[in-house]
Amino acid sequence: MLAKFVEKITSLREIKTFEINGDTYATEHLHRVIPHVDRPNCIRVSGLNSICKLIREELDIMASTLFIEVDDYETVNVFTSLLDDLSRDKLYTAKADVPGFAGGFREAEKMLIQLRSLFIPNDDTAYLLDLLSRINMESGVKSMDNGVTQTVTAKKGVSLNETVQLKPRVKLQPFRSFLEVAQPESEFLLRVRDDGQIGLFEADGGVWKLEAKRNIAAYFEHEPKDLVDTKRVIVMY
Repeated sequence: MLAKFVEKITSLREIKTFEINGDTYATEHLHRVIPHVDRPNCIRVSGLNSICKLIREELDIMASTLFIEVDDYETVNVFTSLLDDLSRDKLYTAKADVPGFAGGFREAEKMLIQLRSLFIPNDDTAYLLDLLSRINMESGVKSMDNGVTQTVTAKKGVSLNETVQLKPRVKLQPFRSFLEVAQPESEFLLRVRDDGQIGLFEADGGVWKLEAKRNIAAYFEHEPKDLVDTKRVIVMY
């Protein structure tokens, strides 16, 4: 009796197929068992030079062309061409370790520190530093703004006032991309509040990000040039 019961249970678990109107149906869902394949771990670094060293050290053990993808101004990915199972291995990722700069209003003292630490010195950083030395909360600030240009009056002493017409835009180079490449210069809108706070706002529509990507791609086309020329490494952006 028990044997018949087991046989009945076994027959119910047996997968059967049926042909209905030219289509094949099964009594169970089938799932493909994917075989285990050893894959390399993705290594994360913070510099472009580290990516070049990894490629040169490990390229010969890979039977594949490598692709360097400049994902954005602060991210680079390296992956293989298609493998036998039509997959790719992501080998390395570089993420720029830079402070960056967020636009907006800030106190004059904080702006002064950021101009000296987060920007590459140029004519407009010198202009802003000079402006900050003359405009501060202690001296008092009064501004006139017509939406295009802005003038500020800073009190000097008891009765002497100095009127300064601000540049509506300044060109600055914040540290925003990998330090191995040139930092893109872009325009910022300059504003001053009556309370003495200074405002900088990006005014190039994000064009600097495209320039940064081109700079990163140019770095890789030059640095492992022999590998790029022989098509063992392909740079994309």
